Amino acid sequence: MHWFYEDEFLPEEEEKTKKRNWRLIKRLMPYFKKYTKKIIIASALLLSSTLLALLGPILIKHAIDVEIPNKSIQGVIIIALIYLTTQVFILLVRYFQQIEIMTVGEKAIADLKSDIFGQLMDLPLSYFDKNAVGRLISRVESDTETLKYLFSSTGVVLIRNMSLLLGMSVVMIVVNYKLYLLILILLPIFLSCFWWFERCVRPVYLNLRRKVSEINGFIIEAIKGLSIIQSFVCENDFIMNINRLGKEKYDFELKSLSYWYRVWFFVELGEIIGLLLVLGIGGMWALKGMITIGVLYLFLSYITQLFVPLRALSDQINLLERSFASAERVFKVLSTDREEKEEDKKSIESFHHEIRFRNIGHYYDNGKWILKDINFGIKKGERIALVGETGGGKTSIVSLLLKFYIPQEGKIFIDEKCIFDIEKHSLRSKIGFVPQDVILFPGSILENLRLFDGTITKDVVFEAAKRAKIHTRVLNLPNGYDTNIVEQGINLSFGERQLLSYTRALVFDPEILILDEATSSVDPESERLVQQGMKELLKDRTAIIIAHRLTTTRLADRVLVIHHGKLIEQGKHEELLLNRGHYYAMYRLQYLTGVI
Repeated sequence: MHWFYEDEFLPEEEEKTKKRNWRLIKRLMPYFKKYTKKIIIASALLLSSTLLALLGPILIKHAIDVEIPNKSIQGVIIIALIYLTTQVFILLVRYFQQIEIMTVGEKAIADLKSDIFGQLMDLPLSYFDKNAVGRLISRVESDTETLKYLFSSTGVVLIRNMSLLLGMSVVMIVVNYKLYLLILILLPIFLSCFWWFERCVRPVYLNLRRKVSEINGFIIEAIKGLSIIQSFVCENDFIMNINRLGKEKYDFELKSLSYWYRVWFFVELGEIIGLLLVLGIGGMWALKGMITIGVLYLFLSYITQLFVPLRALSDQINLLERSFASAERVFKVLSTDREEKEEDKKSIESFHHEIRFRNIGHYYDNGKWILKDINFGIKKGERIALVGETGGGKTSIVSLLLKFYIPQEGKIFIDEKCIFDIEKHSLRSKIGFVPQDVILFPGSILENLRLFDGTITKDVVFEAAKRAKIHTRVLNLPNGYDTNIVEQGINLSFGERQLLSYTRALVFDPEILILDEATSSVDPESERLVQQGMKELLKDRTAIIIAHRLTTTRLADRVLVIHHGKLIEQGKHEELLLNRGHYYAMYRLQYLTGVI
């Protein structure tokens, strides 16, 4: 399969690309606008250093044409000192200019990263169902870093080089416009090369960045699942897969480099031709006395300098295309619709009577019904357990209650208020969620338990930990509550991580609790502590338990059996066993397989 094309773009495609580039530049401008003062200072320093760089050949020309023929040692020394002073001053100006421009670049891209991360925090969960973690990491980090260099490196080099080209052209025209016309003949060739390069390389860079994201995602998932890979002895298969992805990335890199080296070849060839023209024709003019040796030197010196920015320009077009590809992906994330704004929605003060699901029907993007005709209620203070096979719809029920998704049919009520009319943050503040897979963040145990909310005091955290039976264990750690979590808590046992998740819920003390029971087995002592922590967590609380081990249903007042998206049985644990229905069959299967 070919991902890139060399056939000519249609005129409307080129126009579309130009509009896209200007649109992306306009979207980037607000991030730099707030640093206008620093940009003006940096620009002034940049132009100053660029103009001063033109003086070198002019000073040497003066020495060759005036001071040396007049045998003026004093004049040569003065010229040498002026040249030295100028070069030192240029270095100092460029140093301060680079400091200013890098400061702006770092701050602007930090603002952009903050906006992207904030955007990701506000996107609906359905977005993350379709976008891999590695791809999103690339958007936040790799692509924004590319944009930083667009401003602090590529932009600076382009402005400096264009200023040099313009300045040298003005000087050469003033000194001898006829000799300058010889060089100008080469200009259409270079413009054609740059136009061709920009046209051909764009689709290659887009596919290259996609491949980088794919590789990042694959590496992240492989490292996360390393225990599975090693247990099934599939290391070589995964190595072959990453090699395949690397080969595909290599093909795109090679394609882009082949384009770049073609342009570089023509620039190098152009420099050689330019030197031959000036040296050949200019040399003959110098011999005939039509121009001085100093003028010939100035032109030869400027030609060498002239092709340095042209050579750099081909590099910068290369980086420019990468930057526009990165900007397009970054702003695609920023343009994604956030969760619906709910400023006109009501808030909920507290939960008094009942949660009720009425005629709920829901499906995801594939159109296959996950839930159908779901009807049940939960009284305040009641604990219900949802049981059923994997994929039956249990998690979808709690996702709908949390407004992570909106069902296609039916409504959910809290005290006769439809939750779709309640502002989502107000709703979620009344609900605590303990997921099946314990989620811990980089930082200390204390910050994980209060989720970086500085308004929650340590005493509240300590009291919650004592209730969850984890306080003593945390104190026994080397740094106690200041112990840093390593990579999702791998420096803690599974039982400790589970108890920390219970503690976190107790810290926030929600009126309604959703508990997705963990399926992993632990040692008997940890199991005892986990069960004690679970009982403390459920005490005097309205709760929905997604039960994977049917022994957990004894903690519930009522059990709801979800099968193929439908509620087929409900009642107490003992009642359902006596009925010998689907729940009984599930219980018996777990008993026979030793799960119970």
